[in-house]
Amino acid sequence: MSDYKITEENIDAVIRYMKIYHPERANREYARAMLEYIKSGLAKIAQNNPDDIEAMYEAYEKTLE
Repeated sequence: MSDYKITEENIDAVIRYMKIYHPERANREYARAMLEYIKSGLAKIAQNNPDDIEAMYEAYEKTLE
């Protein structure tokens, strides 16, 4: 996870999402901060309780049904 680099494409994707669901927060600074938060949060989960990653996976899979 530490090798992951936030790209302009990632930021643009978050901004598109935010424009739909949270337009008051749809800006580059917020998008970058949100990506950094998610990145660090997932790294902590992987280190402290890898089973939580499986729970996240299962929750994601349910959204695809």
